[in-house]
Amino acid sequence: MEWWLIRHGATAWNAERRYQGQSDTELLPGDASGLAPLRETLAGAGFSAIYCSDLSRCRHTLRFLRPDLAPHAVYDSRLREMHFGAWEGQTYDMLKDLEVYRRWLDNPKACTPPEGEPWEQFEGRVRSMYGELASVSAKLERQGESTPLLIVTHGGVISMLYTLLVPGSDFWNPQAKIGPGEILKVRTNF
Repeated sequence: MEWWLIRHGATAWNAERRYQGQSDTELLPGDASGLAPLRETLAGAGFSAIYCSDLSRCRHTLRFLRPDLAPHAVYDSRLREMHFGAWEGQTYDMLKDLEVYRRWLDNPKACTPPEGEPWEQFEGRVRSMYGELASVSAKLERQGESTPLLIVTHGGVISMLYTLLVPGSDFWNPQAKIGPGEILKVRTNF
């Protein structure tokens, strides 16, 4: 079975290179969100199950791409981006001189953004979601279902899911680093 991992469309904060995390930012209007090419790719495709982050930028991405699927999606907060705490809305240039930020860049597993989500909590949350998705996939495979699972989420979550789906990969694998409004297809067997 394939998992189609879609990163939400572009937001103003993406364009400004600001940390979004769990801030509930909106998509850029119309074609500026960069979703039109993906909309064509998804037109008419069938999906065995649809999952989506509960944040607006993901909900609106799904609604733009396939309005017919939005009512059937499972919206789950475990698919939210990592919470960057006090750094949400900030850019690299705003933070680069902070010692705690430099430590976090060097080792995000050992340092947590102020008021943010520890790496272990983020990883545990995504692992929990992965467990549910893997169970659904296994059940669908046993039933002979072969249409993909559609998951609309955030860049960090996609990277974490990729590490769980692809043995030997890690969070920083460039194959899992996709831009806003892009798709990563991963074939898996459960």
